[in-house]
Amino acid sequence: MINAARVPAIARDRRFLALWGAHSISTLGDALTTLTLILLVTEKTHSVAAIGGLTLVIAVPGIVIGLLAGAYVDRHDRRRIMILSDALRAVLLLALAVSVVSRPGLPVLYLIAFLQAAVGTFFEPARAGLMQVIVPAEEQLRANSLMQTTTVIGELTGATAAGVLVATLHTHWIAFTVDAATFAVSALLIAMIRRTDNTPACEPQTTWAAITDGLRAVRSSPALRGLLLVFSALTFALSPMAVLLAPYVVDTLHISTGWIGVIQSGDTAGNLIGGVLVLVLAKRINPRLMIITGMVLLAALIAALPLAATVVALLVAHLIFGLLTVSIQTGIGALIQTEVDNALMGRFMGLMSIIPSTVSIFGMAFAGSFGALLGIQTVFVTCGAVLAVGTALAWSQFRRAARERVAATAEPAVP
Repeated sequence: MINAARVPAIARDRRFLALWGAHSISTLGDALTTLTLILLVTEKTHSVAAIGGLTLVIAVPGIVIGLLAGAYVDRHDRRRIMILSDALRAVLLLALAVSVVSRPGLPVLYLIAFLQAAVGTFFEPARAGLMQVIVPAEEQLRANSLMQTTTVIGELTGATAAGVLVATLHTHWIAFTVDAATFAVSALLIAMIRRTDNTPACEPQTTWAAITDGLRAVRSSPALRGLLLVFSALTFALSPMAVLLAPYVVDTLHISTGWIGVIQSGDTAGNLIGGVLVLVLAKRINPRLMIITGMVLLAALIAALPLAATVVALLVAHLIFGLLTVSIQTGIGALIQTEVDNALMGRFMGLMSIIPSTVSIFGMAFAGSFGALLGIQTVFVTCGAVLAVGTALAWSQFRRAARERVAATAEPAVP
């Protein structure tokens, strides 16, 4: 028999299991739809510009309305927002499935993709706020590890299923219908979460005032500034990796394109290994130390990528790369849950969608322009250096936050 005392608390919490299940199944559906949409646009246009337009349409809502969505989430019931968001996305995907049968033009596909992304902008801040209420602080690292691991598995499974469905059935509406079903199941699972006081107590104020107060709170917190620095530096360093892998392998190293998938599989394997390690060792890990250590090692790895000149070397590098990135992202998720006040969670998550998304655009533009001008190896070294500088700045903010916490604890109580 299994000793209940040895089973992690989150594994016995039905509310977390429902939230985890909803996240897992909707992640699979999202990956299924994303690749299917790309394949559909490719078949219709055979245009790289059209694919770029789709990517931009999906990214714009997070940048434009991220803070507005976060401010709304911080003043309303997070659980209800998530249920409504899932229901709306299910309806939109069913509309997309129906429209695909009638062979819609690009504007229709772009519009539905935009609306889908816009609704999702409300979902993620609400999920973060609800998870903070459900999961105790001491279990946040383990909970975020489970979320990250199932994200990797869901994205891999969804993308694989999309390729198989389109290649074998030569149709797209099935994938969109399946994704609609995943959102319906996700909504039902979230509806099962009970006994949760998840509406933050806050004074009535305008949306603009709420956004201003949120930005002021983030600016005054070294810990939150450190988190934004970490995520921004990580995003800038990682953005060129996906863009430059193919030209580096094919044009610089003169390796067959057939090996690119093999090399990328190392990243997925590293993600899974890292997720499992963090899950097992969660009680012994300090999230801040894991983030900073991982960032330092990742900066060195990216800067040293020009030394990897064979398939085996690149495969090993991507294995380590995947292990480090999932560990860092898990640590970031756990630290957000323990450092951000629940009443501020929506607005902070809004910032976390705006700043890194903007940085990602600059990162990819940098990779494209400087890669052609100075060479891909120089871009790798530069990205490693940027990540190292960002890590140092973030570490200084984390240390400042720790000093302020100690000083606040040491202050004598006011009689």
